[in-house]
Amino acid sequence: MMLSTLALTIAATLAQSQVPPEPQHAPPLPPETPSLGVQPVGALDFNLGMSQARQKMAEAGFIFNLNLTLDGGWNVTGGAETGGFVAGLVTATAQFDLEKIASVKGGSFLVSWQDFFTTKPGAFDLVPDYWGFESIDSAIGDLNQLSQCYYSQSLLDGGLVVTAGKQDALNTFLNPLGATGYFISNMDCFPATMLPYTPTYPDQAMGVVVVVKPVDWLEIKSGWFDGSNSYPTGRIPPHSTGSLGPGTFFDNPGSWFFIEELDFNWTCDGGLDGSAAIGGWWQTGQSIMYVFNGPADPQISDGTGGWYAQLTQRVYNPDATATTPRGVRFFTQFGWGSPSSNPSHWSVAGGFAFDGLLPGREADSFGIAAGYAAFSNNPDIYQAESGLYNLNVEAYYSIAITNWMFLQPDVQVVISPNGSAEMPTAVIGMLRLSINF
Repeated sequence: MMLSTLALTIAATLAQSQVPPEPQHAPPLPPETPSLGVQPVGALDFNLGMSQARQKMAEAGFIFNLNLTLDGGWNVTGGAETGGFVAGLVTATAQFDLEKIASVKGGSFLVSWQDFFTTKPGAFDLVPDYWGFESIDSAIGDLNQLSQCYYSQSLLDGGLVVTAGKQDALNTFLNPLGATGYFISNMDCFPATMLPYTPTYPDQAMGVVVVVKPVDWLEIKSGWFDGSNSYPTGRIPPHSTGSLGPGTFFDNPGSWFFIEELDFNWTCDGGLDGSAAIGGWWQTGQSIMYVFNGPADPQISDGTGGWYAQLTQRVYNPDATATTPRGVRFFTQFGWGSPSSNPSHWSVAGGFAFDGLLPGREADSFGIAAGYAAFSNNPDIYQAESGLYNLNVEAYYSIAITNWMFLQPDVQVVISPNGSAEMPTAVIGMLRLSINF
């Protein structure tokens, strides 16, 4: 009954001639949140008065957004066990334009609160996938935390931007397809080699990020973050930095996460834009990683690091004058990390996203991607067996029901979940609903 109702809903949605238009002069939304994937471009206003009030607040320098993302999934076969799960993430974000509020040119302040909840068992109980086939699942249980709280200052007409405070590294770094990614899994966001260390949801952290743009086609990015989410305390698994305040940044035991990136951008004939990036990262101080299939008492490493590269190229653009992401974009991303201290020592991912696949459905998106993560042969880091890997394959279609609501059917296949030679291939069907209020 549920499946037939869902099928009718999707069919009716696809039959729409177009997404309802946005109201004129709609206020902008705060910056997108990487953990939410594809997000609606508008927000639900229950009446005209609410829409006008939102517009007036935006004109005065205050923008607020509340997003609800709900995931429902069913592991059809394989993994640790079959069965279903439901998970939800509520993200409330407020942004203050200090140029309008206090005449501070180029200044802004953002604060974001997140609450994650899930059924028991959850997604990672059913399929303990290393890369994260279900990106909003924290993998550490229910959350209620102040995820971001930072000040950003733009100088030299945008040629220099400095951001300080608790933030998500994926706001600025990695993400070949954009700040939020497109797929429900993490493989289009950052390499598996960086998974235990990167300060991103649910481990957002205090940090300072500097972005320099000397010319239109080049950005130089540098980040310095609190890396204590991997710092050992008497061999007790570290606390997630997402639940911590600024204390561990200003009283830090030497556990830092540094990341540097060069971004190159270009546009070919026909509006076929592209970008490439190369970056490196370093986790300083002592680090310890408790991971599934890892040793019960993992070794403590004294610093680790790696590098990555990524490429995105639009190969089809139906309107070369448009500023939207419409068309087909291919992406690929590669990462390497030291096998003596990283559970995954190299990974590669790639795929495509087609925005506006169907006529009259410009806000819809379709994509297919695959990601391969190779695991360390060091038994003190991961497992004693050699040649272990984790392969993820995903296909989705994101339906813009309205400007403020997306529905995203999704199918994923996880081969050798978490590098376990004994765990059978998992096939998971998912449905994501994302609503902006």
